[in-house]
Amino acid sequence: MKRLITFFYLFVFFTGVLFSANDTICVDEKNDSISSGFFPLVLLKNNEGIVPFSELEKSEFSCLLSGDMKVFSDRLLDYQEMTVDSFPLDSIQEKRLLHVPKALKKLFIIGIDPARDDEEVKCAVSEFVKNQLTVVVFFGNTEELKNWGGLTNADVLLLGAENDSISQDHAAQALFGGIGLHGQLDREIPGWYSEGHGIETQGGLRFQYTVPDSLGLNGQRLNDRIDSVVNEAIAQKAFPGCQILMAVDGKVIHRKSYGYHTYQRRLKVQNSDLYDLASVTKISGPLPLLMQLNGAGALELDKPFANYWPDWESRLFHCSDKDTITLRQILAHQAGLIPYLNFWRETKRDGDFKQRFYRPGESEKYSLQVDDHLYLKERFKKKMFRMIRKSERLPDAKYLYSGLSFLVYPEMISEITGRDYEELLYNSVYWPLGARRLVYNPLSHGFSRFEIPPTEKDIFYRECQVHGRVHDEAAAVLGGVSGNAGLFGNANDLAKLMQMYVNMGRYGGEQIIPQNVVEEFITVQYPENDNRRGLGFDKPLPGNISKKANDAYPARDVSESSFGHSGFTGTFVWMDPEYQVVYIFLTNRVFPTRNNTKLYELNVRIAVQQILYDELIGNF
Repeated sequence: MKRLITFFYLFVFFTGVLFSANDTICVDEKNDSISSGFFPLVLLKNNEGIVPFSELEKSEFSCLLSGDMKVFSDRLLDYQEMTVDSFPLDSIQEKRLLHVPKALKKLFIIGIDPARDDEEVKCAVSEFVKNQLTVVVFFGNTEELKNWGGLTNADVLLLGAENDSISQDHAAQALFGGIGLHGQLDREIPGWYSEGHGIETQGGLRFQYTVPDSLGLNGQRLNDRIDSVVNEAIAQKAFPGCQILMAVDGKVIHRKSYGYHTYQRRLKVQNSDLYDLASVTKISGPLPLLMQLNGAGALELDKPFANYWPDWESRLFHCSDKDTITLRQILAHQAGLIPYLNFWRETKRDGDFKQRFYRPGESEKYSLQVDDHLYLKERFKKKMFRMIRKSERLPDAKYLYSGLSFLVYPEMISEITGRDYEELLYNSVYWPLGARRLVYNPLSHGFSRFEIPPTEKDIFYRECQVHGRVHDEAAAVLGGVSGNAGLFGNANDLAKLMQMYVNMGRYGGEQIIPQNVVEEFITVQYPENDNRRGLGFDKPLPGNISKKANDAYPARDVSESSFGHSGFTGTFVWMDPEYQVVYIFLTNRVFPTRNNTKLYELNVRIAVQQILYDELIGNF
């Protein structure tokens, strides 16, 4: 690492928890663990090694609280979406909670504040832990624990010294393996556990949420400089609001939401809000699945793409000039494909929707939802794919960014695997990460428009304010599920995916993508052709470090091994294995119109990224 890491424990001990906008962050005694020295959390029981949680995609979690434990529940939600209820439960709540799909196991996380010395609650909890898979966190001392004898039936029992924000925060992080547990009892619990008892667990499996100072960085200076750049950009109406997340060494050190959903300033941006990721979809949607298929030997980079997408084969009465292009060339934007096609124009005439293509309601034939009451004919996909096949191709293979191939990847992946693209993506990538706020068509998955900043007022195609549906017109014509755009997400869950890339395919104790595949995809493929791209991933400009700040892309001090992608709506992600950095910037700069280019003119995203590198390498 190119920085001197120092420890800041006295600061932590005396200040406890630091607050940033819409988030609570605290510092740990060790890089990946805590001990009873400062934060006396002791793991008393851990049947079958349930903690830290693994294989998140195979469980359905619920959190049940007895007392005020908002910090605890909020931090749990950073790792995994789950319902949060309070004891005692009524019959309707209990019936709802116990209804679980057969393929999943139900796991209850129960937080108990012994200050609520309520016999009804004690009895309810005691009965509940007898019959369910339960992880109980008791925020009290050993004397108070003795009065809750029914907790001996819990599958996991974690003891916190008291019900404060630090204990709540670290307990949640320990359950999911963000930090490890090493605490031991300083006294015997007669009939239960002896003095010195305590089960150790591994940390560093998932994100740890902390502050810059724990890495020897100046947190106040970092925060103030970022605030200055972002608030000035908002004042100049470069965008109405944004989310920023920075992680170093697998530790989230800055996560903050700024501004509002719109310039009307009615809804503040929250850390949980979902932004339209635009072209960041390319490396977040189809790419991880293509990487998995490549790792499994089902997809080879140097064979003709037409082997996997027969529509590009050239045969009698089916001409194609794309039959020899390889997947490597396509993903590196070295295939001579044109950038984009306006498919939607084929569905309108003189400004009106062609009736043969659209219906106001969904049916088997009209299943591609474009807007609330606008459904496109399913067969239009075939016309799209034909237009792509017949599109112009440059005579010379050279670097030209193109999103056309990404439009066909979901269909191709489904044909190769025999599984629905979305279902495969969620089950094999997002849900193992605990990233359930990465999703296509969020309105169809139970999310509200109050959680989604709007994008553009579309005056050409849909003739309405685009809100909760994909901004990109090509993805819209595909019903919102495409490889070039369509994903929505928040910075926290998107960062989990990006951290998996930095970890060379590993996150949460699972190898999601083979290491050698990640290494290949993040490497520049055609440097001899002045092409900086990896496979799907963008890379820094050649000689980036020697350029002036405004000419560099991305930040001048990123390493040559770094990689990422940007999106038309203003989104930007960049990862740096050398510095172990994940940087996420999400916004809706296209509200109310794409003609607003101030985000680029002010160079906001890169300026904020450079601030982090200034801290990391001491650029002052």
